[in-house]
Amino acid sequence: MIIGPIKVLVLNLKSALWSGFRTVRQFMESFLDARHRLNICQTWIVAMAGKTREFPDSIAPQLVTPVSRPPAGEWQYEIKWDGYRMLACIDAGVTLWTKNGNDWTKRLPHLARELRKLPIRGAWIDGEVVVQDADDRPAFQALQEAFATGNSAELRYVAFDLLYFDGVDLRSRPVEQRRDLLRVLLQSVEMDHVRFSDTLDADPLNLLASACQMGLEGIVGKRLGSRYAGERDGSWVKLKCSLRQEFIILGYTRASAGIGSLLLGLHADDGQLIYAGRVSSGLTNRQIAVLHGRLQNLERGSPPLRVVPKIKARTVWVEPVLVCEVKFAELTSKGKVRHAVFIALRDDKPASGISLESSTEPALSLIHI
Repeated sequence: MIIGPIKVLVLNLKSALWSGFRTVRQFMESFLDARHRLNICQTWIVAMAGKTREFPDSIAPQLVTPVSRPPAGEWQYEIKWDGYRMLACIDAGVTLWTKNGNDWTKRLPHLARELRKLPIRGAWIDGEVVVQDADDRPAFQALQEAFATGNSAELRYVAFDLLYFDGVDLRSRPVEQRRDLLRVLLQSVEMDHVRFSDTLDADPLNLLASACQMGLEGIVGKRLGSRYAGERDGSWVKLKCSLRQEFIILGYTRASAGIGSLLLGLHADDGQLIYAGRVSSGLTNRQIAVLHGRLQNLERGSPPLRVVPKIKARTVWVEPVLVCEVKFAELTSKGKVRHAVFIALRDDKPASGISLESSTEPALSLIHI
């Protein structure tokens, strides 16, 4: 009969010790160097976690929910990094996994080498691969150019979560504790191309206004106390400066340059493809040439749609496998994009997962800049 109260007491004690981790970390920053801080944190985390867990073979990434206004409650915010999502698995070696489970380690050898410097036996880290411009802003076009040319030396890994750490599965721990430990870990060694995604301490609308003025995509919010569920559970949200999402390329209209406009589509709730309008603005001559070459190899005789739109221009339909990212002013009542601007191809996103994001109102409409 006494086991129950003792168990509750132990759990309460562990919770109190976990909640004191940030205070300990802040105290140590005043007196100890990074390596000593990490050693103490390792001992602290292992002691609080109890028994160790087997190293996970794979981890599903936490997904972000688009919202048009900051949610109620206690949240912490970061920059929305405009790059490629990447999970770093550090065990006997380092493996860099894309959001869709593709091994990109060979494409990012310098990042794998730097992550190998971390003084740990095993870890899973979540982050984003980016290219930063002269003002340290993410530059997605430059990122794609770097991969296209094989010039990956300027690619950086911005880490924002720690999921597993030396035998301890941290996914059930609050996000703020995981990020505190990640920051200590990354500070323990000098790395040129790996950095921590700092928490932005300000009102989210003011943060969003500043992000938009700087030309960033927006901000990401994470609910304090939330675990890493590996799904879209609403504990991570994104507020964007403009409407922006991925579309499936269904075909194109002909022009003297090869492509006049791209025909866009999405998956409806029933899984059927539906037409979502077209985009021509934002396409450079080089992008048109690359797209035309790829789309010619995907041409088909009939549209991949159950309901075919009436398009006056000469149209070429293609297999719906390529994905592009587009920003736009709004969706019409008929579900078509208005004032669409092409951003980039997204070879890291499978067409099977592309549907209308739940938020169709830009968060920018809530602020005045």
